[in-house]
Amino acid sequence: MYVEALAPGVEPDTLTVSVVGNILSIAGEKRRVAGDVKPEAFHRSERATGKFVRHIALPSEVDENTVQADYTHGLLTVTLPKTAKAKPKQSAVQLS
Repeated sequence: MYVEALAPGVEPDTLTVSVVGNILSIAGEKRRVAGDVKPEAFHRSERATGKFVRHIALPSEVDENTVQADYTHGLLTVTLPKTAKAKPKQSAVQLS
């Protein structure tokens, strides 16, 4: 399974990805604009700042030890391999 999450402006060192059971949790923090600009000086801000947490229920069990995450250009991609027991089984059928 793959999960893609848009996270523009988030520093990679603030991102945490964890899997417990069949729940994927993504947490991070988007910091304010650097410099001397105060929040009151903004007329409009399209993106919120601060900490965030998202919990996503997964449709099947995943192997928690082999989960991989990649963050490139504001896109977080999480690869979640299914457990062996969650994969469909295939059996050959003998016709007579």
